[in-house]
Amino acid sequence: MNVRSTSRGKPQSMRMRMKEEARAAILDAAEQVLAEQGQAARMDDIAARVGVSVGTLYNYFEDRQQLLEALRDMRGRELLALLDAELERSLQTPYRARLHGFLRCILEHSRTHFRLFSLLLEDSLRRGTSREGDMDRHMVMWREVALRLEHLGQQGVKEGALRPEDAHHYPALLLDMMQGLVLRQLLAKQTAPADELLAPLLRCFLEGAAPR
Repeated sequence: MNVRSTSRGKPQSMRMRMKEEARAAILDAAEQVLAEQGQAARMDDIAARVGVSVGTLYNYFEDRQQLLEALRDMRGRELLALLDAELERSLQTPYRARLHGFLRCILEHSRTHFRLFSLLLEDSLRRGTSREGDMDRHMVMWREVALRLEHLGQQGVKEGALRPEDAHHYPALLLDMMQGLVLRQLLAKQTAPADELLAPLLRCFLEGAAPR
């Protein structure tokens, strides 16, 4: 056993964990500053909120845009973790209740980070075109959500809540509806309670929009 190499490995792992924790703390503080100051927020303001020098901040992120991208990616990973936890929690419940909980997680997450997502939308509209890689990251994120909806939809088909012949369309239809609801709120700069939005969404998706 090489005691020297083992002892060197542990401190490295601890340093990495500390660096990740510091990075997460910076991103949390950045979201607070961005929520308060919007587009006027500067790297100096974020560094001051964290309690570090602006030089230290630049050790983690080369510019404000890279920080925004990292913040968006972190919140995306958090959403996937929330969705997985909800699917695990609701494992023994019927499809409709599980779908409600799943979609509610998305709306509540967007509500929690509403100012951040508003700022990201404003930034995208201000630049006019998507920065290289932005769309790819967005598509990867929503592909992960769609895969979870696809798996959940299999339960809906088995229970007779969904028609099997259209099953491959359901994830895209649901996500388009969901993103439309979120985008409408962002453009209006006003949030609505999740359950208020979920009721018509689920009714239209599961029962149709035609009068009964």
